[in-house]
Amino acid sequence: MFDGRPDPATGLAHIAADTSYPLLNQTIGQCLRDMAARFGDRDALVWREGEDLRRFTYAQLLEEAELVASWLLERAAPGDRIAIWSRNSAEWVLVEHACALAGMVVAGWNPAWSQRECEHARDLTEPAVLLAGYDTRGVSLMERAGELMPAEKVFALEELFDTVEGAKRKTMPEVAQDDLFLIQFTSGTTGRSKGAALTHFQALNAGYLRSVAAAMDETDVWVNGAPLNHVGGALSVVIGALTMGACFVLMNRFDATEYLKLMRETGASRIGGVPTMLIALCEHPDWRPQDFHIRSIGSGGAAVPKPLIERLNREFGAPVLVVFGQSESVMITSSVPSDPPEVAAETSGRAAPHVELKIADVATGETVKVGEVGEICARSPMVMTGYFRQPEATAKTIDADGFLHTGDLGSLDADGYLRIHGRTREVIIRGGENIYPAEIEDYLLEHPDIVSLAVVGVPDERWGQTVACAVKLRDGAQLDGAAMEAFAAQGLAHFKVPRSWLALDSFPLTASGKIRKVEVEKMFVED
Repeated sequence: MFDGRPDPATGLAHIAADTSYPLLNQTIGQCLRDMAARFGDRDALVWREGEDLRRFTYAQLLEEAELVASWLLERAAPGDRIAIWSRNSAEWVLVEHACALAGMVVAGWNPAWSQRECEHARDLTEPAVLLAGYDTRGVSLMERAGELMPAEKVFALEELFDTVEGAKRKTMPEVAQDDLFLIQFTSGTTGRSKGAALTHFQALNAGYLRSVAAAMDETDVWVNGAPLNHVGGALSVVIGALTMGACFVLMNRFDATEYLKLMRETGASRIGGVPTMLIALCEHPDWRPQDFHIRSIGSGGAAVPKPLIERLNREFGAPVLVVFGQSESVMITSSVPSDPPEVAAETSGRAAPHVELKIADVATGETVKVGEVGEICARSPMVMTGYFRQPEATAKTIDADGFLHTGDLGSLDADGYLRIHGRTREVIIRGGENIYPAEIEDYLLEHPDIVSLAVVGVPDERWGQTVACAVKLRDGAQLDGAAMEAFAAQGLAHFKVPRSWLALDSFPLTASGKIRKVEVEKMFVED
């Protein structure tokens, strides 16, 4: 498990799927019932309400989810889409489980979306119900929701407990593991969001394998600020914790102060988040890792800086586990606790069970050699069924052989470890030389003044493109472009050295914490 390697006889960057590890053959609702039977008195969900912590045991979570499912069945039918437009909340988690029990489909909307983006999601999925809460600033979305849907279909998410109180409990419908469970909208950093359609089987096992990789069990308490409208929250965390009978500690939105406070109050054993979140924790004045007993730290969604991994390893005495996946296939590769620390610092681990992995030449589609860079392609039972109602987009992403073309550049080494080299569209071509931003970023993060950065290509009349770098510096440091270039030249070929530099106080981010490189590119063009 998690130890597949390329065949040395061929030398090709291809790993056959390891199908020996059993997957879960049930629906998400069946899994919830199983955990309520096994761990009924254990905490399943913890969240802050005012100054106090509220808790649902697994027995209570099942009972409340069945009540919400009964309420939904009065307003929608199995197979209908239920839109949730909100920041994280206990009600969000409850609706997710209720949809699983009622055979309905979760469609999580990003609370940062504009009205135009919401209209696109509405028209694509045609939800039967829209549950609107608050955005991450704490502003109610109800008024805007009323402009999008008929009033009888719009409900306030934060009032859910009161709303469903008088609902008549119904017999839950039969739900199959191949029924659609989630429409996961892509980040939409370029172009309009697409809706990755994931079944119960795909969603459940994506979360399950995430927890298997971390060696989690029912004693774990997992604090994670990942947004629930992203697969990192809705599946890796919510469903991942469910499959183990573990406790998920919820945050309305990421806040480093609140994160550390929740860790202390709940006795967290697992933490996680994208690198920007973990960096914010490390920089917080209340950061005292010696106060905790952490078993592992999960990350992904972007390259994890080596200095950050080394610091977390050193101060927590726990491994950092790096996962590579996306909305279309949540679990592709992962590092595991037994891996050496440098694996998480330099790679994205090995292929998960049941995942066939290859690196394909971007131009020809042929499998490249071990060590060469190409597009990461994956085939597994966890790959989405397709983009919801978008067959043309599906055909461009999943080929005739069933391989998902991730749009990410990577390479496989002889031991089966995957290295990420950026997005296919992020390749910088300078005078015919292909330059991969991830390589430059990894090296520059060794500079003591750089906290985070983004390397992009900018237009150049002579070379076609040249390398530019935006940085966030440690407090008190000043950007000296010439000094930065000199540092870069010590470890990079001359054509990879950034010639344009920009200091930022913060980066434009997606809701899942990824840097919007398209916007960074515009900053250099406009500068």
